[in-house]
Amino acid sequence: MVRAFLSAAAMAAGIFLAPAAAFACEGGKVLMEDNFSKLNRAWGVAIDPKLERVDGEGLSTDYPPGTVKRAISQWGFFDNAVACATYTVAYRCTDAEVCETQPYVGLIVWGVDLENYYAFEVAPLVGIYSVQRLQNNKWLTPVSWTALPGGRKFAAGDKFELSAVMKGNMITFKVNDRPVIEFEAMAPEGGSLVGFELAAAQTGRAKTQLNLSRFEVRELTAESQ
Repeated sequence: MVRAFLSAAAMAAGIFLAPAAAFACEGGKVLMEDNFSKLNRAWGVAIDPKLERVDGEGLSTDYPPGTVKRAISQWGFFDNAVACATYTVAYRCTDAEVCETQPYVGLIVWGVDLENYYAFEVAPLVGIYSVQRLQNNKWLTPVSWTALPGGRKFAAGDKFELSAVMKGNMITFKVNDRPVIEFEAMAPEGGSLVGFELAAAQTGRAKTQLNLSRFEVRELTAESQ
């Protein structure tokens, strides 16, 4: 279903492109911050030098089709907080019949481990998002792939921010500080872990360049709720 939706979106992509915008992670005191000038081992992942690098530009990839990287931080457990991640995606499909899927990135929240978490996923080049849940290593889809509000899309190389405002059992996912969806679920007791996803197009021949340049967690404030 995901592949079919991404394929249809790729072939029917509109002409609306979101303009470049300045944004900053909302919230109060910084609880966690990583600009990926070097790999922090607290992410629990290693770098494949053939496909990935970490430098002054962040964590950058040159992924062949089908590559997915997921990481959950071991900084600590967060409760009532705002998590933010800044990405860029570059991918060029020259044959829509071969490029059946589009790359996406994700913000992982309400995590317990790599078998239990929620992920807010965005395929920016075609302007769609979904919310996925991994429970006991089995996938659920609370929100199926659908268009971003206002028909927002991003050009290859545009920088954008995904964020999640977590308060109790309520969570609001945003793109560039603009609300996308809010829903209620069961947050883990005692706080939760956060993380990221980097996913290349799943089929075709073209490689995908992804970049994660910043990840933050901040205290929830009255202004960020």
